[in-house]
Amino acid sequence: MELVRHLISDPDWWLKRLLASILLILGYWLINRVLGNAITSLNGLLKKHRPISRSISSSYAAIFRRVMRWALGLLLLVLILRVWGADVSVVWTTFVGMLAVIGVGLLATWTMASNVTARFFIWFWQPVRLGQRIEIFPENLCGRVMEENLMFTELRQDDGHVIVIPNNLLFQRVIRRAPENGPGDKKE
Repeated sequence: MELVRHLISDPDWWLKRLLASILLILGYWLINRVLGNAITSLNGLLKKHRPISRSISSSYAAIFRRVMRWALGLLLLVLILRVWGADVSVVWTTFVGMLAVIGVGLLATWTMASNVTARFFIWFWQPVRLGQRIEIFPENLCGRVMEENLMFTELRQDDGHVIVIPNNLLFQRVIRRAPENGPGDKKE
């Protein structure tokens, strides 16, 4: 409503905001172009000095350009809304809240996918087996593998306590396996 009042009663207010918006758009275009050229030059320099990583640096450059363009576009939108008198605190709060939810969701999804994928590799390569006694370094966790599922592997320690270990940890740590049917092992 305030915008309509200003448009009718104060054309200078309208022209100032229009000029500021045009300047912001030109600034966005200029910064986007300069940074895009800098990324292209840096990518060319990397290709010249590291020929093995050509495809890798090109894909990273494309991703970086896209992220930069989106970030600058969001900043442009917020600045233009601010110039026209809109309250951007709600937009900013909503955006930050959405990013937090997306980040937590991606972290949870990554953790679950990592553990499930690790379980399939454990089944395939069998670095540990059900009933086998293992020790995990540097934590010095040791016990007998009692349970395996898609997310966790359970070790029963000598004192009877059970340690629940995420499957992906078995790929991130050094594992010492006790010899099968060795001292203290029951023959199957």
